Amino acid sequence: MGTACAVKMENITKKFGSIVANHNINLELHEGEILSLLGENGSGKTTLMNMLSGIYYPDEGQIYIHGKPVTIASPKDAFDNGIGMIHQHFKLVEVFSAADNIVAGTKGKLKSKGAVRDEIKKISEQLGLEVDPDKKVYNMSVSEKQTVEILKVLYRGAKILILDEPTAVLTPQETEKLFNILRKMKAQGCAIIIITHKLGEVMDISDRVT
Repeated sequence: MGTACAVKMENITKKFGSIVANHNINLELHEGEILSLLGENGSGKTTLMNMLSGIYYPDEGQIYIHGKPVTIASPKDAFDNGIGMIHQHFKLVEVFSAADNIVAGTKGKLKSKGAVRDEIKKISEQLGLEVDPDKKVYNMSVSEKQTVEILKVLYRGAKILILDEPTAVLTPQETEKLFNILRKMKAQGCAIIIITHKLGEVMDISDRVT
């Protein structure tokens, strides 16, 4: 690839009782790359990514981030390693505004609403994201909610992004808009994994397919 390896998953195995979900999986993701994780429903794609994002813990194998072995035992560990996952079913608080959802759970000194808005605006302008920081989630379209989820992980400093079936409920126009955003993120050095089973979209957006 010619770019640094952001993620390496080596010999990853995950079992649920007698069911083997992942068996000795090896995967690499590079900086400035969009990798599609392609497969049928139930093939273990989301399970694999849930181990990278700290929801599950592998029974066997090792994960490396930027060449260093890491232990990812929780979503906090994932965030600390610059990893953010945007799930198929959004994890937003409906009665909160976009800005409140974006900053919820972040550590450090509390910032003023004005400072938060400025930071959200800066990230949004860099990537062409459109979001009203004061809009309540329950008044948002699916596409707007997804934008908030993307901003939420970028606000926390994530440079490795996982999107689980991100186009499942988007219109073709919304899908193209999302892909343009992902291309801009890629150009800024982000490493991106898309979980999907849609071959047309895979051919459109991917640098590599696993």
